[in-house]
Amino acid sequence: MDEARKCPVCGASVAEDGNECDRCGFKLVGATEEIEMPTAGDSGSIGACGEGGRPRLTLTKGPLKGEVFYLESFPVSIGRDPSCDLFLNNMTVSREHAVIEREGGIIIVRDQESLNGTWVDGKIVERAELYEGSLLQIGVFSMRFSCS
Repeated sequence: MDEARKCPVCGASVAEDGNECDRCGFKLVGATEEIEMPTAGDSGSIGACGEGGRPRLTLTKGPLKGEVFYLESFPVSIGRDPSCDLFLNNMTVSREHAVIEREGGIIIVRDQESLNGTWVDGKIVERAELYEGSLLQIGVFSMRFSCS
């Protein structure tokens, strides 16, 4: 009997015909995932999140799925180092992976020369503006940015 495949990230067993770890969401093959892209005219720049809006990231995929992180003050460091403001404890995340900053009236994410890159709305970026509904991907973690 063949030994079950193991996820290289979290060590969980993965079905022989599976292409994704059920525990942490790590892709075991180079499959392309379809995501819903925000349309440019619909949301526009969120600025400082408008009147009463609180910027936040909602984890939609990965070990912390369902968690919500409010961005109370800037800059917000993201990484595997426990000293980061948003601590993502997974080997697919660099120690100091990315930072979220406010530049004038907009909120941006900036990659910190991470090994696996920072992705916004399906594209690898060095710097990107975050809009209502933007999908931020760091390692096995997917996060939806919102202000409403």
